[in-house]
Amino acid sequence: MGRRGLVSALVLLLGGCGFSPLYAPVAGRAPSSDLAKIFVAVIPDRPGQLLREALQVRLEGAGAPAAKRYTLEVNYGISSEGIGIQPDSSSTFTRIKATANWRLLSATPGAAPLASGVATAEDGYSVIVDQYFYSDLQNGAVDRRFAKTLADQIVLRLAAYFRDRAKVAAR
Repeated sequence: MGRRGLVSALVLLLGGCGFSPLYAPVAGRAPSSDLAKIFVAVIPDRPGQLLREALQVRLEGAGAPAAKRYTLEVNYGISSEGIGIQPDSSSTFTRIKATANWRLLSATPGAAPLASGVATAEDGYSVIVDQYFYSDLQNGAVDRRFAKTLADQIVLRLAAYFRDRAKVAAR
C-alpha cells in the first residue's frame, strides 16, 4: 500500500471514531469566526504584553476585524529558581515557570464565565558568571517563547469550547 493509501485508510478510521478537525465548520459556522470576536483584556508588565499580542494575532487571524462579543481575561505569572547550586551559593541554571489563568467572559455584564482554564509552560537557561547582558537577553527570549506557547494552548482550548458549543447548538 502506498503512502496515499495509508493516509486514506487512516482518515477513514478516524472518521469512524467520531474524529473531526477542530477548525472545520459545524452547522455552517467556523469556530475561527467566534475566535475573532474575542477582545483580549490588558495583561500587565512586559511578559503580559507579549502574551496579549500573541493571543491577538492568533485570535484575529488574517480576516477583517470583527465586532467583539467576548472578553478574555488572563492573570499571568512567571516564577524562577536557580538550580545547579555551586559552593559559593551561585547557580548555574535558571528554571522558569509560567502560568496563565484565563477566563472567557460574555459581553453581558455580570454573567458567569463561559470557559476558563490554566495554561502552563516551563523553560530555562544556563547562567554564565558575570554575564548580566546575556542573562537579560535569555530572559527576553524565554518571555517570547512563553508568549507563543501559552497563546497556542489558550487558543486551542477556546477553539475547542466554541466547537463543542456549535455541536450542541446544531442538535
